[in-house]
Amino acid sequence: MHIRHILYFTATIAAAGCAGTPGPGDAGYAYNVDGLYRGRVMVEGTPFDASLDLRMARGGRVRGSFSVRAPLEIDGSVSGTVVDDLLRVTLTYESAARAGARGPCESRIEGLLTVAAGGGSIEGPVTVTDCGDPLPGRMSFRR
Repeated sequence: MHIRHILYFTATIAAAGCAGTPGPGDAGYAYNVDGLYRGRVMVEGTPFDASLDLRMARGGRVRGSFSVRAPLEIDGSVSGTVVDDLLRVTLTYESAARAGARGPCESRIEGLLTVAAGGGSIEGPVTVTDCGDPLPGRMSFRR
């Protein structure tokens, strides 16, 4: 009887030790991003009010959508990865044609954003490529 209890106790301790600390996307990970975030993208001093709707999977993979409503309307998709407290993110959207261009073009916003503990805010520098040369910008969002 004693041996059975010792074996059970040893197996329980070993299983708990293998569980380790949670990683990106696991319940309890301090820097998970999930849900609706509202904020702003600043590009060359112009603010764009925007929202991000994010879903995070195990391993830190992030997918979702984004929208801008002012000063113009844009809808697009979000993909990225969380590692530690950083979100490497790419937002893609179709932009209206510029003068001299044939039809719309695929545009993107890329950045490495800092995630606050608890995932309540994300912010950082971005590069915006909208039918032309890349422009520096900054994103700041809160859940």
